[in-house]
Amino acid sequence: MTCNNKNEDGFSLIEAIVALVIVTIATAATVPVITRNRWQVDVDRYTTQLETGLYALRAKLGSRKTSCSITFPEGFNFLEPKQITEFSKGENSGTDFKCCDSEIAKLIDDPECLVEQDAYKISDITGRLLDNLRLVQTESTPESKNVRIAFVSTKEKTDEDKTDFGFTPPGTTAEAGSLAFLICHKRSISESNPTTCIDNQNKLSIRCITIDGTGTIERGTWITSADKIVKADGYCKPA
Repeated sequence: MTCNNKNEDGFSLIEAIVALVIVTIATAATVPVITRNRWQVDVDRYTTQLETGLYALRAKLGSRKTSCSITFPEGFNFLEPKQITEFSKGENSGTDFKCCDSEIAKLIDDPECLVEQDAYKISDITGRLLDNLRLVQTESTPESKNVRIAFVSTKEKTDEDKTDFGFTPPGTTAEAGSLAFLICHKRSISESNPTTCIDNQNKLSIRCITIDGTGTIERGTWITSADKIVKADGYCKPA
């Protein structure tokens, strides 16, 4: 009787090479998807942060009976959040966000509220930190470093470059139309124009948040024209 001493354990060299090739191919196919998903998560998280901030702003305006005016940078341009929706770093020279109410008017001896105050510095007047008004409650988050924001007003079809908007208690406005914030990832920015986003570049979607004259806030995905360049003539499709 013959004994077979051949070792049946482990993989042969060919089997190991085949396994390595399979793993390499799977990794090559999976890593870009994971990376794109991470980029999209940044956009979706910042959209949620901005949406939450707008709801909080609306509530504060209603409780304090505060009126505000906000003027955004000119044009339909995608900028860093610190240039359009955030103020804590003191680098926002593009957005003018000012407010006034009866308490502020009394404290600064301006009964008619002729001089509105910076919304994010109201605590300097009232002495209460929570009185400050912001578009995003928590600024300079990791997501804010990776996204770009654009503003568009749809007050009138013939005046899409309008950049100012007013809020009155409880977060409503007598002005017609609405304003929209568009949020894209910096990986969606056009190489030839750093203030333009390209829809579906790197398979990334552009998110949006709209506020109308009644104070209604909606979020969704920005639907743009066939050329994929994100322009003001698109629309926000509710989520």
